[in-house]
Amino acid sequence: MRKMTAFALVSCLSLSATALVAQTTPSTSMDKPATTTTAAKATTTAKTTKTTTTKKATTHAMSAKGAVTAMDATAKTITVGDKTFATTDTTKYMAHGKKATMSDVKVGDTVSVTYTKDGDTMTATKVTVTKAAK
Repeated sequence: MRKMTAFALVSCLSLSATALVAQTTPSTSMDKPATTTTAAKATTTAKTTKTTTTKKATTHAMSAKGAVTAMDATAKTITVGDKTFATTDTTKYMAHGKKATMSDVKVGDTVSVTYTKDGDTMTATKVTVTKAAK
C-alpha cells in the first residue's frame, strides 16, 4: 500500500513539473512574438490578436427649476424658462406629492426638472410641480 501511495505522489509531482515547463512565456517586445515552450524545448510562435474597446459615454443627472413657458404634447416637449426638454414614456411626473401625467402640468406652473443631456438633447426623467399657476 505504501508503494502505491509513493508511486501516485511521484506521478503527480512529475506531471506538475511538466505543466510548469509547458507554460506560455509573455513577450517583452512588440517585435518579438510570444513563444511557447514544450517539454521537448521546441519553440513555436503564438498569434497575437489586437482588440479595441469603445467607452460608453456616461450621462449625469442634472436639474433645472423655473416656470413652465410652453408645453407641446404632440412633440412631447416641455419648456422651462429658455430650456426645452424632451420627454419620453418613462418620464415621471409628480404634482403636490402624488403621481401625475404630462396633462397635469400647465403653463405657468413652477417645476423642478431632473434631466440627462446627450449632445444637444436634454431629456427629462422627472418633472415635479412645486407650485401651481394662479
